[in-house]
Amino acid sequence: MYSDKCMQIATESGLNAYKAAALMRYARYSLNLSQHQKALDYNNQAISLASSIGSDSLLSLTYGSIANTWDNMANKLSQFQALLNKRDFAEKSKVHFLIADSYFSLGTFYEETEDYEKAKDFYTLCMRQAASWKEYLLVFYSYRAMAGTYIAQKNERLGLSYYDRALHYADSLGMQNLQLQIYLDLLNYYFNSSDPEKGFDYLARHPQLMDFIRQYGIEYQVNKLYAALEDSRKKYDSALHYLRIAEPFELGQKNNFSEKYSFCMQMAAVLKEQGRRQDQRKYLLLAKSYADSSQNLYFQRDVAQELDSVYMALGDYRNAALYLSTFNVYRDSLETLSKQKDLLNIEIENANKRAELQKAEEEEATRARNNLEYMGITAAIATVFIILVLLGVFRISPGVIRALGFFAFIFLFEFIVLLLDAQIHEITHGEPWKVLGVKIIIIALLLPLHHWLEERMMHYLTAKAHTIRSKIFSHKNG
Repeated sequence: MYSDKCMQIATESGLNAYKAAALMRYARYSLNLSQHQKALDYNNQAISLASSIGSDSLLSLTYGSIANTWDNMANKLSQFQALLNKRDFAEKSKVHFLIADSYFSLGTFYEETEDYEKAKDFYTLCMRQAASWKEYLLVFYSYRAMAGTYIAQKNERLGLSYYDRALHYADSLGMQNLQLQIYLDLLNYYFNSSDPEKGFDYLARHPQLMDFIRQYGIEYQVNKLYAALEDSRKKYDSALHYLRIAEPFELGQKNNFSEKYSFCMQMAAVLKEQGRRQDQRKYLLLAKSYADSSQNLYFQRDVAQELDSVYMALGDYRNAALYLSTFNVYRDSLETLSKQKDLLNIEIENANKRAELQKAEEEEATRARNNLEYMGITAAIATVFIILVLLGVFRISPGVIRALGFFAFIFLFEFIVLLLDAQIHEITHGEPWKVLGVKIIIIALLLPLHHWLEERMMHYLTAKAHTIRSKIFSHKNG
């Protein structure tokens, strides 16, 4: 409804940038309804509109939006190309947030494709740039992403170290909701690592964590951790008790199919240990519905395997055979995807190399053009001073020569400042007040030098010209 209103006002007022924003919202809405082709169409319209406007920042946003659509459609190669475009237009726009965000998006992409080293490279780049530009949220999310990447690589020490850095950074910003995200990440990590003892040790060492959990009403997450602990101790009744407390909160969530799937699988595992096969089957079927809703092939494969086992135990061989067949289908699909993933990584690497080559060629062309312009300016300055000498040979007023010399030196010193400009922006990170301060210092140093050189040069030029003119005239008289 609000997207419709946005589109109506933007159309009536001729605000094309807001029309593009409305189209991206339509795309997001379509994705929520799993209408992928519609989302793709809306995003393409937004890109076309942003191109007609000629806004680099808007193009960066639109390519980020279509990358999200390609991700939902599992088209990783198209997603990667869209993310490269997002980065290129962000860098052209010079908008700091967009540039750092494009680095973060590429880091996330590489993490999802399990190219963890490249993911860390982009997260580090995002972190460094965002810190220099005071984009604090992106610094925090980069710390958090680095932690998740190290955890995925089974490097617990560095992963937990980055989680601690993220916590301290969130605390320095005074944003409790960011700290809560880290606490939940850590709880999920300890829960999923099947080592609940570490989770409770962490809770004991960080009593403020329980305060956060109670404040935000998510104590059911801790109940799942207690259930896992009791399960590991083979105290299945106690484990089931904690799961029953968490159940209404877990299954009452809107969407969040992955978490609900995990909860049902945890419940089914405890019921299996108790020998309650009918109840186990009930939760496995519920887990299957959440796996299907999430469209996660790994979830669908694992729950099919469990359903095959439970139906076999119940003597229902027809359903057991059905789910065994389903398991084989998902297993084969995942093996095919694994092969496709290897090919995809090769294609992504090639696309990345092409993009880097194209960027290097563009930079080389820019550098060659700039060098040519610098040579032209140098030649022009040299020509001006040669003209000054020639003017002195003729009977030109010293005042005219002095005036031309003044502008020649202005030209020369501005050229010197121009040559230093790139280094100034690199040192100051482009912050206006710093750029201004450095340039004031340079000008303050050059100004007295300007006057001294001008006086010396003018004296030299007029004296030299007078000598040349005398020799010319004496040669004619002789």
